[in-house]
Amino acid sequence: MSPNGKLGAKLLGFTSLLGFIAFTMAGTGAEAKPALTSRFEIERGVITKGWTRPVYVLVHFSAPELDVRPNARPPLNLSLVLDRSGSMEDKGKIDYLRRAAKLAVGRLSERDTVSVVEFDDRITLMWPASHVHDTARLQAAIDDLTPRGSTNLAGGMERGIDEAEHARDALRLSGSTISRVLLLTDGLANTGVTDAGEIAHIASDARRDGVRVSSIGLGVDYNEDLLQSIAEGGGGKYHYVESPVQLARIFEEELKSALATCARDVHISFHGGAAIRGAELIGFSRASGHDVAADWPDFYAGETRSVMLRLDVDADREGPLELGRFDVAWKDAQSGASGTIDLPVRVDVGHDVAASERSLNNDVAVEASLAESERKLADNVKLAGEGHADQAKASNASIIADLKARNATLKDERIARKIEALNVEQEQIARAQAAPPEAMAGYAKASKQRLYLAKTGSRAGDALQPGDKGIAVERLQQALLAKGLYKGKVTGVYDRPTADAVKAYQKTNGVDADGVAGAETQSRLGLY
Repeated sequence: MSPNGKLGAKLLGFTSLLGFIAFTMAGTGAEAKPALTSRFEIERGVITKGWTRPVYVLVHFSAPELDVRPNARPPLNLSLVLDRSGSMEDKGKIDYLRRAAKLAVGRLSERDTVSVVEFDDRITLMWPASHVHDTARLQAAIDDLTPRGSTNLAGGMERGIDEAEHARDALRLSGSTISRVLLLTDGLANTGVTDAGEIAHIASDARRDGVRVSSIGLGVDYNEDLLQSIAEGGGGKYHYVESPVQLARIFEEELKSALATCARDVHISFHGGAAIRGAELIGFSRASGHDVAADWPDFYAGETRSVMLRLDVDADREGPLELGRFDVAWKDAQSGASGTIDLPVRVDVGHDVAASERSLNNDVAVEASLAESERKLADNVKLAGEGHADQAKASNASIIADLKARNATLKDERIARKIEALNVEQEQIARAQAAPPEAMAGYAKASKQRLYLAKTGSRAGDALQPGDKGIAVERLQQALLAKGLYKGKVTGVYDRPTADAVKAYQKTNGVDADGVAGAETQSRLGLY
């Protein structure tokens, strides 16, 4: 076979078909709604002999929409771990915490289990794990929370994990029960276990034991890297909450995702062939050899997510080349059955550069450019947070120049939006430089949250547009409502009235009036 664009396309289609066949024969068998489906796209189906650039593979995942009514969804075993240290008195944080915690409890049904741990330098089990039956009494106990002491974060989290694990045995919870710890803090781990690696390890151990840990950081004084590592190791989510007024909505979103869990214990891995010299799951893990793997957060109903695989390839001979296989393993949250997906990854190696260019998948090339820029931006945000703002800005300028050069060929709106977002990042770093130190801390937390969301499948920080849904859209609608430009209900759905309100704001604020809330529009509204 001579390498050409048509052959590359056929080869890619055949590879995707094999992946689909492998999936339908795995784990859950012929069930109507498998808990997870996947497909992949390769940047180009043909490479040339002696290829020296990376090969990118974009792997897509989706979970089905499910019936999440109380009697249809899996039961939830929820442990709330609440920081009541002295700093929670500032700006009314404790009041908003009480409201959010009571809201979460009120969303549970009698099929669920709940426990509440409160911590400062002391760890107190406010409410032992029990089936939800006396909500009013528990909410009254939450109302009695008052700030005191310092922050034994690890001790509080560990007690919450213990309570969730104890509930499974003592209350004989079903195997389909979703066990989740929700940790909230506004401060640093300054009492008890304080080593970040050791604390993250506690969360990872909990995940292996079937308990997921999500974390919420409130304000600018906590360690965002620690809370993100807790969530990633614990298989949950990480949330940055700038203002305590946002707490109730974050609690509600976390609870909603827990109640709608489709697939858990998700493990992704790539097993490279002899031609692979290095592999990386961008944003997750890197290996100098053939194999790379990572644990992923649980999937909830209707969620879509993707991961970018970067491969360093030694293409030393012409012909079909087996790069390796991408494997996914998980458990169905409702049935407990195991599922697997096996996606063989192949390219064709030839000598015709033009054939390689014809086989280029522009969508994957764009996504690879975005993923690489976000990886570099993450390093620069860290630099800025450590006091090297000028160095961070210089490096960001290089990223912008590189993206502009790439987009001269790719001509893609997503790259244009990323360039816009990076320019806003530059402005924010400059403003933070001229402000008190807490401004840079706030910038770093917000930027790291956007990068965290991007690598887990959402780039809403770059641009909100018609069809988008979620908390970010709610905040946009609220901001436009406050300015008298949006007249509808705050639904979290980016519909026509929302787009019209965005256009009206853009027209009066010197922004291109396209109805898309890019980074510049969001920044002027105080949302970026």
